[in-house]
Amino acid sequence: MRLAFWQKTAVFFAVAAVGLSGLLWFVLHDIVAEDGSELTCFLLMLHGVASYALLVAVGSLLPLHIRAGWLRRRNIVTGILVTVIMAVLSVTALMLYYGSEETQAVAKWAHLAFGFGCLVLFPAHAFLRVRPRPSHDEPAMAQDTKGRAAEPR
Repeated sequence: MRLAFWQKTAVFFAVAAVGLSGLLWFVLHDIVAEDGSELTCFLLMLHGVASYALLVAVGSLLPLHIRAGWLRRRNIVTGILVTVIMAVLSVTALMLYYGSEETQAVAKWAHLAFGFGCLVLFPAHAFLRVRPRPSHDEPAMAQDTKGRAAEPR
């Protein structure tokens, strides 16, 4: 199911803001070792704010986009993976914020790994057009000019 322009823009902008701010923070904080600089603090704040915006944008996809994709059996594998990764990122973010020192260390590396995975997987899900093969048990569906399923043949 195609998203409305405002919804696609919100999702893409939020994913880009979260991904880039997280990636830049990681590079500056863990590779360059600029702990506590104004830039790293700003990037972490931007990452948190953009994450809230992303959660709202993803929540707006639940009632129509995700349900329609599930029912049409389109991009199922990447859709499930993106949804699971978003859930894991949400949980690990909470662990980073509220967890003990022991859980924060594990949560940080899990959050980074799943975040990097999402940077690769999200564009794959957004731009791949995986259509299901019709099974032998189901009648073939005709499609109208916009690629939507019409009545069975």
